[in-house]
Amino acid sequence: MKKFLFTLAFLLCLSQITCAADLDLKALDAASRSANPNNGSIMFRQNAAQYEQLSDEQKAQLDEDREAARKQAQEYRRQQEAYARQRAQAMAEQRAREEAERQRAEALKPITLYENKLKIYALVNGEVITSSEMQSRINAFILTTGIPYNSQTKNMIQTKVLQSAIDEKLKIQAAKKNNIKVSAAEINRSVREFEKENNMPAGQLKKILSQAKVSMNTWNKQVEADLAWQKYVSQKGYSQIHIGESAINQAIEDIKKDMKTQKWMVSEIVISKKDAKDIRQLSETLRHDPRFELYAMQFSQSPSSANGGKLGWITKGKLPPVLENALLKLPQGGVTDPIAYGSDYYILKMDQIFNPEHDLNTIPSRAEIKRFLENKKLEELSTKYIKDLRNRALIEKKI
Repeated sequence: MKKFLFTLAFLLCLSQITCAADLDLKALDAASRSANPNNGSIMFRQNAAQYEQLSDEQKAQLDEDREAARKQAQEYRRQQEAYARQRAQAMAEQRAREEAERQRAEALKPITLYENKLKIYALVNGEVITSSEMQSRINAFILTTGIPYNSQTKNMIQTKVLQSAIDEKLKIQAAKKNNIKVSAAEINRSVREFEKENNMPAGQLKKILSQAKVSMNTWNKQVEADLAWQKYVSQKGYSQIHIGESAINQAIEDIKKDMKTQKWMVSEIVISKKDAKDIRQLSETLRHDPRFELYAMQFSQSPSSANGGKLGWITKGKLPPVLENALLKLPQGGVTDPIAYGSDYYILKMDQIFNPEHDLNTIPSRAEIKRFLENKKLEELSTKYIKDLRNRALIEKKI
């Protein structure tokens, strides 16, 4: 202890003597290391001396404590860095969500066509479809589907809405020729049912449509066309809709056979090549938007569109090879690129994979099978009848 105090006093004295000469401690330390290579810095020589006095067991414990402290500090830095990365990622994801929501809100705003100047979009057997009507219908489409109107979907939505407007004209014209009428009471009842299904008070729909720049008259025309068409198809195809017991029995036998083989629950969107200008954008959209059924109902030109594009269970070998090969590469929930087949493009979605070795499937009741077969027949007849009307109609598209 006396030696330590003497050394400290000596250093203090030396410090006072060399203060004016601006003592270089680094040089002093280097000199000390050179003179005593086995020691540490002159500043820590006493600690080194104390360390040498420790037993081997104490040294080992001290080294172990130092290593543990080093690892703890290293782990703390790692956790801090991971936390910083997670926080930065969370903030980036939040900004991305906010931007996506902003873009979606922007895309769901009501649109205005040609600055409200009147244009003629099409003539259907002499009846006009104007830009005012198209604007109202597009806004109704955006409101009811929630599909955004943006650069990716704009052309598809306009094509879909125009075709729907043309078909509605044809349906109402065909109903009138066959003395099928839809009363104002039926239209009002249908509107009220829509409000109930969507938990709206009576009369609320009109206010919502007004805010979305949708004409109530346009909405009612759509309702009228739907009701008239239901009557038309039922009346015209009544004799073909009846499903006998033999058809039900055959369906049950087919289901039993299918249960013994691997199969897939598949949905489709089918668009003819002449209308498939934006097919790749649609396929890309479907990889980020899970509402495949909604897009199928709105854009698919297949009879399955009425059922959201659902084809039901498909057994291996039932699809054309080009479609099946693309399907085999899909995981559950996957969506294909557009597949050219015949005169159409197909987009397929793998809804579910059934493996008979470990998956169980129940046979539907006879009533469920009958209802399914009836609906399928109605869909087929509806598709056939509207195609016939289109082929016989004089349709002029102006825009």
